Amino acid sequence: MIFRWWWILSGLALSAPEAASSSDPIALLRKKGVTSDRLDEISLGLKANDGCFCSLACDTLTSIFGGDSVYIAGQESYETSQSSFWSQHQSRDVRPRCFVYPTDAEDVSVVVLLARATQCPFAVKGGGHTPFKGGSNSNGGVTIDFGHMKHVIPSVDRKSVSIGPGNTWVEVYTTLEKFNLSTVGGRAASVGVGGLILGGGISFFSGQYGCTCDNIIEYEIVLGSGEIVTVDSNTNTDLFWALRGGGSNFGIVTRFVVNAFEQGPLWGGTIVWEMHSSKAPLIDAIVKYAEEGSSKDPKGALILSYAYVQKHQMWVSVAQAHHAVPQSQGKHPEVFDDIVGVKNAFHDSTGNKPYSDHSIEIDAANPVGLRQSYWVFTTYVDKQLALDILDLYEKEVNPIRNLTGIVPALIYQVLTVPQLKAMTRNGGNALGIGGGKKPLFLIQLAVMWMLESDDKVVLTTMSKILSRSQELARERGLDHPFLYMNYASQFQDPIASYGAENKARLVEVSKKYDPQGVFQNLNPGHFKLDGPPVQW
Repeated sequence: MIFRWWWILSGLALSAPEAASSSDPIALLRKKGVTSDRLDEISLGLKANDGCFCSLACDTLTSIFGGDSVYIAGQESYETSQSSFWSQHQSRDVRPRCFVYPTDAEDVSVVVLLARATQCPFAVKGGGHTPFKGGSNSNGGVTIDFGHMKHVIPSVDRKSVSIGPGNTWVEVYTTLEKFNLSTVGGRAASVGVGGLILGGGISFFSGQYGCTCDNIIEYEIVLGSGEIVTVDSNTNTDLFWALRGGGSNFGIVTRFVVNAFEQGPLWGGTIVWEMHSSKAPLIDAIVKYAEEGSSKDPKGALILSYAYVQKHQMWVSVAQAHHAVPQSQGKHPEVFDDIVGVKNAFHDSTGNKPYSDHSIEIDAANPVGLRQSYWVFTTYVDKQLALDILDLYEKEVNPIRNLTGIVPALIYQVLTVPQLKAMTRNGGNALGIGGGKKPLFLIQLAVMWMLESDDKVVLTTMSKILSRSQELARERGLDHPFLYMNYASQFQDPIASYGAENKARLVEVSKKYDPQGVFQNLNPGHFKLDGPPVQW
């Protein structure tokens, strides 16, 4: 990545809400009362056009915030921060120059302005759950870690909750459960709040309320100018639309205010079978759920996975079913009759539990410390296509199934008609699928493995499965362009999948609120407006 000095130095005419003075980050830092002597060194470097100063950026951040908030390579605190990422691709393959832990939006504004002044690239970490290299950790740059911004505050009227971007979903849930409240959040405990919301967000409650992003009331966001603005359905409405699925392309969100609702324990859990005897009836069941059950009873949620368990040398089918209404002892919701009715399950954890416990159970299938890769595609719902993709998947995975520590899984989820309808609220979101009249299969390839030396063969296999599966769907007229950002690989382009009109609209919003391209140039690791993070 080449970082261009001209867009900092050119003094471009800026659109509202920025002012022209935002082209001088040093002046803005001084205006904020930042008095570090290091600013003079940075200013001299800018004038000399000497390049990128990440070392100086980190030293300056230390002089501003102190050693308790800035961790430099070589310190024990730095290594602790580095080890907190979910995927090896981020914890081992990436080494930032420093971590900085802001405590509020003003701190974040200072970091952004300093990154601009030094031309030092940065990344933003909430839960650190991005699978691929650089997604939320900056190699050689500054990683902004939200670990000190973890408030969860329900409103007095119990209709909303203010959430800091450093929370994981289990931290949100364990707080809200004390008030008998919930929100439309993620299903895996350790996933961070910010990444999930900005990419869309699928929840236990999406059948009733849509994506997580469809349930945001207000954002507090730091723009590339360093300005801190409020965004809601009445203020900066174009940005409000863009933040619902547009990712990290517009600024750094430092507070989310989300809808809350009364909610006690959920019914649900995990059921496991041997795969070859159960795959066909389970595909029948999820097709029926997609086409009928999910519309009749939108309070359910279903994930169907097919995975190879190396330890036992067997393929398994796994259903994770949940429902917002608790059930009587030994009973299950009628909408899941066909799932529960599949014979010969050898594990069944279903029952009434706090939804935080359900999120912990789901998270247990996603351990920390392995190499990780996600890929995604979407099709219309069709039984034979789903079975054929599964057969293809098994054949392609079998040659690599004994790689050290590998756990491959093919995962089917349903974007239900009620969920698609809910995406049209408050002006709709950016995903391009809101209001659809037919359910969709969201199909994820998820794989974890141990050794870096196996990266090439694993990624090549996943790419082959993806292309062959998409070709099968196209041949039958069942393909759909949508790519869910939170499951996409670094080689995919979810923004383009939202449709040409929505992508053009996102680009225009970016030009308005980030005219200097700070979040396209200095924050490069995640999904940007100009294509995939990495070319295959």
